Amino acid sequence: MHLTRTILAVLLAAAFLMGDTVVRAADPVWQTLVDRLSGEGLPRDALDSYFSDPSVVFDPSIMASKVDRMVHKQFDPKPAPTKRTLQQSSYCYFLKPWVISWAGDYAKANQEALLKAETTYGVPQEIIVALLLVETKLGSYLGKDLAFQVLASMAASNSLELIRPLLKSVGQNPERAAFAENSAKDRAEWAYQELKALILYARNSDQSPLAIPGSIYGAIGICQFMPSNALRFGVAARGDGRVDLFTSRDAIPSIANYLVGNGWKPGMDYDQQRAVVYAYNHSDLYTLAVMTVAEKLRETRAGR
Repeated sequence: MHLTRTILAVLLAAAFLMGDTVVRAADPVWQTLVDRLSGEGLPRDALDSYFSDPSVVFDPSIMASKVDRMVHKQFDPKPAPTKRTLQQSSYCYFLKPWVISWAGDYAKANQEALLKAETTYGVPQEIIVALLLVETKLGSYLGKDLAFQVLASMAASNSLELIRPLLKSVGQNPERAAFAENSAKDRAEWAYQELKALILYARNSDQSPLAIPGSIYGAIGICQFMPSNALRFGVAARGDGRVDLFTSRDAIPSIANYLVGNGWKPGMDYDQQRAVVYAYNHSDLYTLAVMTVAEKLRETRAGR
């Protein structure tokens, strides 16, 4: 009898675990995304496999963090940064002499790719290296998250109700709440398009989309492109059509191509260049950091 109860308990536990797996795979949060992606031409069996993977867990805190930032930017704007502000921010790391020297060594090691990008696209190599440095420390830090998990969670967080308990910027303010709700819907649609692009990028580069590391909001590669930009601006330096933004070989010309696509032209003055770099990351402090690093790299290269 004891043995029978033990076997029954094991069978019930197994049934429970199997049931939990079925629930996860058919979770309405994911099901909406699966149905839409499948309806737009992506293979249903692959999608079912992706969204039933244990690594793909719905996390509304990602969208809450993004919306909090958007609310603060809208209602609590900060003054325009200066070089003094830059020195007091986390970006000051990139201005340290040894970091600039490290970036200079990276430029020397990748001089062939940088010169080719400079010649082809008209983008100074210092700008390209500065972006790589500020984005991922020259590829040494690619993000601690998985891009699929991040983008799927954001795409599913399309209502204020899902994230409001996690928001820190809204409180009981109806104006902020309305802005937050619109922001969540807008960013959820954006994340959906980026998730779709990530899957396509992974297929084109013969990777699993679940294994691609990314930033807190889903940017990928040494150059930290959003997946849609990887599809649009990614350059396969070897000419085989397979873009690998986790290599300097492809990341360097891809950055130059992106900047040209966002208005870069030879002969622009400082303010015009800065406006194009701003398109890479809509942050005045970030843009100032990139431009300052590029200036220091240019001075180092000239022997000053």
